[in-house]
Amino acid sequence: MVAHPMAELRKKLQEKGLLEKPTAKSWMKIISLLTILAFLYTVHIYLPLKWGLLLLPLTALFTTTVAMIGHEGVHSSACKSKLGNVSIAAVAFPLFSGLSMEYWREKHNVKHHSQPNVINKDPDIHSWPLTFSKEEYDSSGPIRRFFQRYIQAYFFWPISLLVGHLMRWDGIKYVITRPFKKKRNRFSKIWMLDTSLILVHFFLWLALPILLGLSWQITFGFYILLWSFVGTFLTAIFIVGHAGRPIVSEYDENWRLQIETGRRIKMSRFGSFFFVGLDYQIEHHLLPALSHFNLPTAAPIVKEYAEERGWEYEEVGFFRALWRSTVALHTAWKTPAIVIDGSNEAHANMIEDFVDTDTLKIDG
Repeated sequence: MVAHPMAELRKKLQEKGLLEKPTAKSWMKIISLLTILAFLYTVHIYLPLKWGLLLLPLTALFTTTVAMIGHEGVHSSACKSKLGNVSIAAVAFPLFSGLSMEYWREKHNVKHHSQPNVINKDPDIHSWPLTFSKEEYDSSGPIRRFFQRYIQAYFFWPISLLVGHLMRWDGIKYVITRPFKKKRNRFSKIWMLDTSLILVHFFLWLALPILLGLSWQITFGFYILLWSFVGTFLTAIFIVGHAGRPIVSEYDENWRLQIETGRRIKMSRFGSFFFVGLDYQIEHHLLPALSHFNLPTAAPIVKEYAEERGWEYEEVGFFRALWRSTVALHTAWKTPAIVIDGSNEAHANMIEDFVDTDTLKIDG
């Protein structure tokens, strides 16, 4: 039998102890972040409005980081035990963020991770009214095509303010409709945990402050503004990992797909702290159960693994990645999907031409 293509890589990582999951570090990080946020939220209550608004982006950044730890829990990369991962995901997602764990697992773990940037497979590249490829542009109506061609790159970042709220709403719809779609185990333990903690989320964030004397205007205003900023931060974190990388119509090697549709973001330790591992998007896609604490040590090994096979491994700074991603949104309507074919010698040149976005001009 042919050896699994990841066997050699996993062996190297295991020898360095990188497959171990640092449970204590994961809980220490989320508890520390929640402590900081408890302080920041209290400060917001007593600050004058204008100073509270100035502080809000910083508060949103720490809020985003807690939510990102839920992503680790759903991937079972935060703790050694299943109970630990479910617990940390439950705290960060439905309780703290109001986001369904099961919805995220199906959308992100199952659909996105299995076929990233693949047309009609990856939900992250199908977000109405946007387009991420010429193929989707060609299938859109005239009004949507006008938006995609001339407006979407400029309108994308204002739209990102809605992302946190829309993800929460999509999760709520998923929780409500799931029992009607499943034939077996309609009311699973995870469904019941998800549903109950989302209800507790809204009580703690909206009902309790009003019961304690805060006005409903301030309570709802703070909640909406805070999670709007969180939506933009989440968008910036997720989009730089894949946008501007090839959109794929067909592929023959899944491990190559994971590497060549991702991007490694070079950051300082301070910046990496807030990304919770997604600055190592390639490593995360190859090994989603690897703790983000171990990704920096794993990255050189993964890069060597890719380069030995002649696979394109992109690593750039955060602001350059942000620029490339925004440019890609502007040119997506005329960017065709590619075929990843290991037998095609011209493939490497296609990838090189595709990612040379620094030379692109933002024009019609």
